[in-house]
Amino acid sequence: MEHKLPLAVIIMGPPGSGKGTQSSRLSASMNIPKISTGDILRQVSLGDGPKSEYIRSVIATGGLVSDNILADLIVSRLSDLDCKDGFILDGYPRNIQQATFLGELLLDRNYKLLVIEVIVPDDTLIKRVKGRYLCKNCGTIYNKYFAKPQKDGICDKCGSSEFTYRSDDNELVIKERLKEYNTQTIPVLDYYRQRNLLVSVNGEKTSDEVHEDILRQIARALVNDCN
Repeated sequence: MEHKLPLAVIIMGPPGSGKGTQSSRLSASMNIPKISTGDILRQVSLGDGPKSEYIRSVIATGGLVSDNILADLIVSRLSDLDCKDGFILDGYPRNIQQATFLGELLLDRNYKLLVIEVIVPDDTLIKRVKGRYLCKNCGTIYNKYFAKPQKDGICDKCGSSEFTYRSDDNELVIKERLKEYNTQTIPVLDYYRQRNLLVSVNGEKTSDEVHEDILRQIARALVNDCN
C-alpha cells in the first residue's frame, strides 16, 4: 500500500487477539517498521550504563519500566531513518499519560495517527488459549477448537505424533490477563475513541481477512485525511 503521509499505526487488542501477528503482517505489507517496546527494552538491557542496568533490574523483577524511560526510548527509536514514512507501534501506549505524550510527539513530528482495535469476545480468546498445543518436534502450533492437524494426532509439517502444551496456556492465566487488559487498556481505547482516532476490526475472522480489513481501514483513513 502506498501513502504520502507518514503514518503511525497502533494495533491494540486483548491477549490472544492476534494483534502481534497482524502488526508483523502490516509491517511487511506497508514496508514500514514494527516497533516493539519489549524488543527495545531487551536490546537496551544488553548494554552498559545506568539505563541498561535499571532496565535489567526491572525485567528481572517483572516490574514496569517508568514512563520517562520509555518516552526517551520511543523518541530515540522514531529518530531512525526507517521511521520516516511511518511505523507500527506494538506494546505502547499502556496508559493515558503515555498516550498523551505519544500524541504530542507525533503532532510535533507531523505523523498521522490511527489506532486499530482487534475485537475478539472473551469466550473465543479463552478457547484460543486453552485449545492451543504444538508439535514437540517442529513447534508447529495447533488448536483443538480451531486448527487441528489434517490427520488427527499427526503433525502436518513433520509427521510427528508427539505434542505438548505450554504451561501458561490455561484458563486461569488468560482470565487474569484479560482482567489486567480491561483495567489498563480499555481507558486508553476510550481516550482514542473520544478523539476519533480509533477504528475496530473483527478479530474472529481468519488472519487473512483481518489483515485485509485493517488495510481497508487504513486506506479509508488516508483518503479521508486528503479530503
